[in-house]
Amino acid sequence: MNLMQLRAFHAVATQSSFTLAARTLGLTQPTLSQSVKALEERYGVLLFERSSRKVQPTEMGRRLFQLTTRLFDTEQEAATLLEGSAQLAQGLLQLGADSPYYVMPLIAEFDRRHPQVEIRLSIGNAGAVLEDLSEARLDVALLSNPPVDPRFHIVPLYRDPVRLMLPAGDALAALDAVPAAALAGRRLVMRETGSMTRRTVERGLAEAEVAPTAVFEVTGREAVQEAVGHGLGIGFISEGEIRPDPRIAIRPLGDRGWQTDEYVLCHRDRRRFPAIRAFIELAVAAAADVQVIG
Repeated sequence: MNLMQLRAFHAVATQSSFTLAARTLGLTQPTLSQSVKALEERYGVLLFERSSRKVQPTEMGRRLFQLTTRLFDTEQEAATLLEGSAQLAQGLLQLGADSPYYVMPLIAEFDRRHPQVEIRLSIGNAGAVLEDLSEARLDVALLSNPPVDPRFHIVPLYRDPVRLMLPAGDALAALDAVPAAALAGRRLVMRETGSMTRRTVERGLAEAEVAPTAVFEVTGREAVQEAVGHGLGIGFISEGEIRPDPRIAIRPLGDRGWQTDEYVLCHRDRRRFPAIRAFIELAVAAAADVQVIG
């Protein structure tokens, strides 16, 4: 079996892109593409569904990726042992998060301590980030309320209250705190399915037996803020994500403690890697200076 062909396949599966994979391996794209094609032809299999937008592994590709992840993780661990890279003199750390606001301070501190380690960050809703972590496209993730999963090492970090976002001229903005019952019959601006803030709000509304008139669904927290700023409804935001906007009033929920809990997580069998371990330890230390989940 040709190890270089496996390495080319693994890079494409990790990056979901032939261009990025070639850059990672220091190859030209035609050379890398030929390596993957040769592997497919040798064994008579199709490893990727290719389109103009994204490269997706086939079922066979996903099964092979699970094996190559273990293979190259073991290779990396051996290199760590033999080359002494436990001092983090080099390497790559791929991070994912459902919000930039919690992870950026951690990245800044990690970069200050370990400037030789290259960091890549992807932001998406919690469902998408969790899928990337599951498929080993990410090393570490910061997420709100992740599901319990024995594959992951999960560490609690912050507890973040959910606040209301109201148009500044809304009558409810005159209140110091807004009771959940006041949301009955109002139009709510909600994030896309998969957002943990949305799940928290939907659960809280159900418990309070509150039914909105309508839900205006948008993608991303920036879109929620813009919709509320233009008077299209009432939105929700975690306290740590609040940024000043003169069009918007932020108010707590007066009678209920809706909140999201932030966690850092990685694959259990990968937490021994130096960069992953260092980032998680830094996150835990930072959480000690904030409100930690009890």
